[in-house]
Amino acid sequence: MRIAFLGDIALFGVFSKTNNLHLEQKLKDVSDYLSTFDYVVGNLETPFSSARKTFGAKSAYICANPDDVTILKLLRIDAVTLANNHMFDYGKEGCELTKQLLNKSGIEWFGCEGKELRLTKDGNRLSFAGFCCYTSNPLCCVQYGDYGVNAYNLVKAKEFIKKSQAEGSLPILAIHAGLEHVNYPSLEHVRAARQLANSGDYVYYGHHPHVIQGVEECNGSLIAHSLGNFCFDDVWTDASTEKPLVELTDNNRTGMILELTIENSRIMSWKEQVIHIEKDANIRLVNKDDAIKEYNEILQECEKNTDKYTSKRQSILNKRIAERKAKRNYIWYLKRLRPRYVKILLNARRNSKFFNENILKFIK
Repeated sequence: MRIAFLGDIALFGVFSKTNNLHLEQKLKDVSDYLSTFDYVVGNLETPFSSARKTFGAKSAYICANPDDVTILKLLRIDAVTLANNHMFDYGKEGCELTKQLLNKSGIEWFGCEGKELRLTKDGNRLSFAGFCCYTSNPLCCVQYGDYGVNAYNLVKAKEFIKKSQAEGSLPILAIHAGLEHVNYPSLEHVRAARQLANSGDYVYYGHHPHVIQGVEECNGSLIAHSLGNFCFDDVWTDASTEKPLVELTDNNRTGMILELTIENSRIMSWKEQVIHIEKDANIRLVNKDDAIKEYNEILQECEKNTDKYTSKRQSILNKRIAERKAKRNYIWYLKRLRPRYVKILLNARRNSKFFNENILKFIK
């Protein structure tokens, strides 16, 4: 059995049929490529919404036109995780409509309300669960089984792995975690993912950073910390009329398809297929083995030389911070006095506390 894992999927901008009359033609090549797999799974970053009424305090809200659910079928996607920090950007209406449209389209979903996915195909048994880490500052992130997106809790993730293995299934975790635009995961997230491998063989496919991070094998498990973007465009807001709030760099436009061959519910082989997202929505398969190799090698050595790894990661963060500060003017600071931005700050502090309670205190 061949299975493909995709990164962040956002059906807005050039990835909406409303804005791109040639979208189906642009996606044909990657659609044909994905048709060669037995199963395709991705992270659906944008909820569908008809009301378009935002919810909660955030710096950016993203959603998709309900008619664009057909793009998921065009891309041969069989299942998606909803455990991410944007699924409740448009409140309960957006999340519920998303689940309704997916059900109607025959696309499986998991990652909310503790919902898991069981798949039996070609003699293989697979179990899927989705988790959203508090480091992504999500809305409606709740304990497993409650209404909302599943919080990334190390104990719950271990329980899922052990339960799946007891059923004879290969556990697959979709994890939404980390910092955006940084190619190296934090040591805390690396240690958490590796600790889960002590519970048994499993697959970890990550998203949220919107850039590629390293892939590693650990005690029979496969850990892909971030696949980057799969289909994503610049992010505009009502306030960003001249320039987008987030303008994709070449790093953001470079993503990865993680390809696995599975036999008897075990990983037999895997491959990283790099993609590049063009500005017209064409998703090209490209060869960037050198960059992938570097990310993987640095990741493998992160525990042996933590100072070097942390320094390399911090240099990217410092550059990002400097770029953001350069864009600030007095209007930017005035906006931060509004109640919504105060709520964003308070939410970030609360989420930092929850990250400690759900992940940090369990890392050995």
